[in-house]
Amino acid sequence: MRDLKDELPKRKLARLLKKAASQAVAEGDPWKKHHIEKVPAERIIRHLYQPESQTWKLDETIVKIEKEPFTHGAMRYCYRMKKLSPPPQHASNHRFHEGGWTRSSNYVAKAYLIPETTTIDTSDEAKSNVKNDIILQYEASRWSDKFNEKGPPKKIIFIRAYAIEFPDRDGKPLFAVERYIFGSDQYGAGFTKHNTNAGFVDVDLHRLTPQVFSAFSFYASQGNRLVADIQGVGNLFTDPQVLSSDYRFGDGDLGPRGMALFFKSFCHSTLASAVGLPTFPLSRNELKTQEKHEDDDFSISEDNSSFFDAMKRLNRFEQLDVNRSRRMSVLLVPPKEIVPDSMLDTEKRANLNLAQTRVETKESLRRSFRLVRPKLARTRSEIDEVQTCLSLAKQDFDFSDMKLFLRKESGDLMAKINCSKKIKGKRGSLIIRQVSEPISICNNTELNLGKVHYQLAVLHGIGRFPDVVPAPENVTEESPSHDVYSVLFHLCHAASLRCVPALLSLGRVLAGIGTSVSPLLDAFVPVDFEAAKDMLKRAMDSGLPPYIPKAAAGCILYQIYIDEDSLAREEPNNEEDSDEFCPGEGHSPVPDLVLINLLEDILQYITLSDEELQSNKRYNERVKDSPTFKIGDKIQGNYCMEGNYYSGIVELLSESGDIVTIRYDDDGSTESLSIDNVRMVTPPTATTHILGGPLTDEEAGFGTSDGVVMIEQYQLKADLAELLVKKGENERAAILYDEAANGAIEDGKMKTATEWSLLASSLL
Repeated sequence: MRDLKDELPKRKLARLLKKAASQAVAEGDPWKKHHIEKVPAERIIRHLYQPESQTWKLDETIVKIEKEPFTHGAMRYCYRMKKLSPPPQHASNHRFHEGGWTRSSNYVAKAYLIPETTTIDTSDEAKSNVKNDIILQYEASRWSDKFNEKGPPKKIIFIRAYAIEFPDRDGKPLFAVERYIFGSDQYGAGFTKHNTNAGFVDVDLHRLTPQVFSAFSFYASQGNRLVADIQGVGNLFTDPQVLSSDYRFGDGDLGPRGMALFFKSFCHSTLASAVGLPTFPLSRNELKTQEKHEDDDFSISEDNSSFFDAMKRLNRFEQLDVNRSRRMSVLLVPPKEIVPDSMLDTEKRANLNLAQTRVETKESLRRSFRLVRPKLARTRSEIDEVQTCLSLAKQDFDFSDMKLFLRKESGDLMAKINCSKKIKGKRGSLIIRQVSEPISICNNTELNLGKVHYQLAVLHGIGRFPDVVPAPENVTEESPSHDVYSVLFHLCHAASLRCVPALLSLGRVLAGIGTSVSPLLDAFVPVDFEAAKDMLKRAMDSGLPPYIPKAAAGCILYQIYIDEDSLAREEPNNEEDSDEFCPGEGHSPVPDLVLINLLEDILQYITLSDEELQSNKRYNERVKDSPTFKIGDKIQGNYCMEGNYYSGIVELLSESGDIVTIRYDDDGSTESLSIDNVRMVTPPTATTHILGGPLTDEEAGFGTSDGVVMIEQYQLKADLAELLVKKGENERAAILYDEAANGAIEDGKMKTATEWSLLASSLL
């Protein structure tokens, strides 16, 4: 017998597929009784997705499809269909129709419905949804191939799908087509849903492979993708949802927030470590919740249990449609009733802080400077936990520790996690035959991990995980609306990964002006202006977009510097004041050069943010209005047809638009490529909100964001001009005063504009 260990992964996979096909033949055609071979054949145009070039290839063939659907869900009809291979060009259609239909493969064709009707939707939107479904299947299949290369105990396959167009029908409807899955797996289970982007679901089989694959897809893609909604029969899966860092996969793509929901419930295992995955840090209370769920043999949150009970009563096609509808509403927060009345005022006060003018911000910071905070009713362990988190936020996260991979220093797997235990006798052991090197954590992975941790902090702050909130120790105490320690834990982890919105939020809390992420943080995190300045500086140092949070961080840092200088010069008014904390004590005035550089950086970030918004607007208009390219578009080209795509811009287009000449960014060289070998580049913030997603913070259920630039641009220019005058740079100062005056006029502040105009004139 051949040694399975020596077989190449693809060859082994092909052998397993042949075995499965042989078994299906032996079992007979499950659709034989429906006599689909007697249905008249129809001409169709196949739309085959080409993932490398992100284009579609067309060909024609013949199918036999039932006139009436055999089942349906809330969104789609499902039809039984048989298809033969495309006929040879020399064959006649008549002779092709007559042979082989009884032995042809079974397919399911799915067509979208017009909402609340029984009519097939032939609109452009419906056709776009069909193509998006195909792209999701291919994207998931791409990462399953990489996962299988790691040699897991159970290899997985995503059914390949394509679209078919009926050119002879009214409206030329587009259907999604994939092979029909039937039967059950080795555990006797039929169609099973293993996970969702809202958390672990599979309470019957407790299989590790689907969960580890989802986590693997995240790390293998450098955090740009996470394949969720794993469902199917055995290890043959269908209808996934791909989450992306840039929200490119339709309405069900919840981006980093969907990824956060997955990792909140993901349990690391020996299998995860064997394929090289690091542990994803969770807070103390989150880990306790996971342990409780394991002890209770239950992994679905209470607000989801009734949903999944209802799902079990549906057939698998109905389940797919119900799940698709749910994807778009999975982030709906629990009812407002879960927030105690005493917390509502606190939330309102926190939200009001976000609309502060410069004067209000200054007064708020001054109150923080002078504030003598009462001693907080916290235990020593809670105080230590806060300090540990804040210490973590001050340094870059280190992935070099082998313990993050649950490995010994030698690289061997640690034995403390036993994945061979049986759960209610549902499955046997997983034997790890192959152990991979720890997966590489690059800068891009760290960037996306930071986004995920930040979104977990946000979701905790809006009360998305009531099961994690610890019960009050005193029965007379009121339970908080969310777990503030989990908020702080993930904010600090995000900050250690240089996530700009997280650094901004922590900087605000440490400066005493609060954050919309959680109004409870003020009561647990002490004011520390040195730490606040450190967080705000780290936020500004990031070289990656978006730029608005950096400008917001710079404005707060600038105001702290100004207030420190002014308070350092103030004499204590009385004996009581002399005992108060004064941030200016022991500080020399901030050098003008530091302030000049800071103001220049803030103004540059504001300018870059405006350019960012314009670039996003142009991109979205281009995608909406025309699928073709234009000169100046940012694209990626398949360099020398080698399969490697490099960035550049469109320099020239042929008259037909089929040939694109690209000038590459790295060396300035040019190359002419067919349109099938170029693809559009999505600007990094084209599809996202300034703090991380198309779902705004208001839509997610809480306040406004921290990313508000609290000092007007014209005021910043005037402040910079005043400092430049001290340096003798009168000409540059005059230009800035003049620009500031124009901005003040647009804002209706005529008196201020007149003063700055006179100053500009006096300097020339």
